[in-house]
Order: sequence, then structure tokens, then C-alpha cells
Amino acid sequence: MREKKNKNQKIVFLENYFSKKEGKQVLKNIKKINLIKTGYLDSMDVVNLASLIQKTFKKKIDLSKEKVLKSFEKFDLILKLIK
Repeated sequence: MREKKNKNQKIVFLENYFSKKEGKQVLKNIKKINLIKTGYLDSMDVVNLASLIQKTFKKKIDLSKEKVLKSFEKFDLILKLIK
């Protein structure tokens, strides 16, 4: 049960980040789109979001690794980084 609560907390964290940045309407398609190619995230946003994830969840995000950087293209891949 606790694991599900933690997962929901992480989803809410990401949804809040994107709704504050782009407005609540973004949540309709957020899980289907490439966040970088569509312009929802630029390079500064990736650094900012990685920093917020590190502070909030005490999870190290190494942006120098290509696989980690590519994870910021999709909502679900960002979630996996937080796990």
C-alpha cells in the first residue's frame, strides 16, 4: 500500500510541475507526447526539474548520461527516474 502511495505522490508531483508551468490543460496529453520536441521542456526546464526531483525525493539525477537525459522526453520515463 505504501508503494502505491509513493507512486501517486510522484505522479502528483510531476502533474503539479507541468500544470504550474503550462496550465492544467496540458495534463490531458502529457503522458502521450514527447515533452522536449513539443517544447514543454527546454534545456533549462530539464535542469530545473532534475534539481527539484533531487531535492524532493533525494534521488540523484545524472544529466551527463544520455539515457537519463532522454528520459525527460516522456512523462512515464521521468516517473521511472524518480523510483
